Amino acid sequence: MSEADLVAAVFRALTGGRHDDGGGDLHAVLADEGWDAAALRSHARAVVAGGGVWPHPVPDDLRLRVGSARLLAALQGVQRDLGLFGVATAPAAPRALTADERRLQAEVPPHHGS
Repeated sequence: MSEADLVAAVFRALTGGRHDDGGGDLHAVLADEGWDAAALRSHARAVVAGGGVWPHPVPDDLRLRVGSARLLAALQGVQRDLGLFGVATAPAAPRALTADERRLQAEVPPHHGS
């Protein structure tokens, strides 16, 4: 795991785009790419209004290299610094239950009265 991976992961979560130019100060990277607080707030609202989820999901390979806890801490820190912490997000899109989830829902406890 490197600082470059952390910057790339937080950049992806906030913007939905890729940043593969290495590490550095995340605030400077965002500013260099035109993502100030107002642009991120507008982007977040547009994504949520369109039925998407913001912050954007980070691909598993990148998230695993960074570590989920470290990514969440860094992401929330940047959101707090930019006044974006607590911006409403859309819930995950509905999906069909898996076979295991259907089996668990069909199970009832022994005292259920069956």
